[in-house]
Amino acid sequence: MNLRSLDLNLLVVLDALLDEAHVSHAADKLGMSQPAASAALQRCRYLFRDELLERGRGTMRLNA
Repeated sequence: MNLRSLDLNLLVVLDALLDEAHVSHAADKLGMSQPAASAALQRCRYLFRDELLERGRGTMRLNA
């Protein structure tokens, strides 16, 4: 992984997603749209080669 090309804003979004466990709530917290937060999650998943979060019943949880 080339850290020079890493978009550090993705870490802010990932942190909000981990705190809120819900894409819409994280997006609201960050003042962004739900589709933008979802796209950032997809970029994080690709970057880290991990699902990171998976859908649960009305919430998201860490992929164990």
